[in-house]
Amino acid sequence: MNHAMKRMILLSLSIAAIFATGCSTTSQSSCCDPASASSPPPKPKLTAIEGSWTGQEVTPGREGPASLLVSGRTLEFHGAASDDWLKGTFTLHEETNPKQLTGAIIECPAQDYVGKNFYAIYKIEGDTLTVAGNEPGNTNIPTLFDDPGARQIVFKHDQ
Repeated sequence: MNHAMKRMILLSLSIAAIFATGCSTTSQSSCCDPASASSPPPKPKLTAIEGSWTGQEVTPGREGPASLLVSGRTLEFHGAASDDWLKGTFTLHEETNPKQLTGAIIECPAQDYVGKNFYAIYKIEGDTLTVAGNEPGNTNIPTLFDDPGARQIVFKHDQ
């Protein structure tokens, strides 16, 4: 291997090492400290329901698998049917009893729901999240988890 080839490999490895630790050559941040570069600190949860959830819809006549992915103040829901999904933003109201979730639909296959608000109640018991919500646009908030007309879904937190 000639000298030019060795310099090229060494330069490539140096650049890769800089990007791998997230440091730049002009920064003197603590990320370049070997003690802190071993693993990033855990990201704090922004909400009580953050994470990935898998579950079952228990609404009579709509039973089937469901999933929920929550990151920060955004969520993505998928029901059993291929056209039963939505992406949205939300706010938790933990001071209410039962606890409430209000949100807005950003994207979904039913275009008449895009931009509409949705209202739901929720509870967390261990690794189980139970949600009951009305159709988007319906401003009534369910008062019970088995309210007629509300979709009811029981999720387990994915580990």
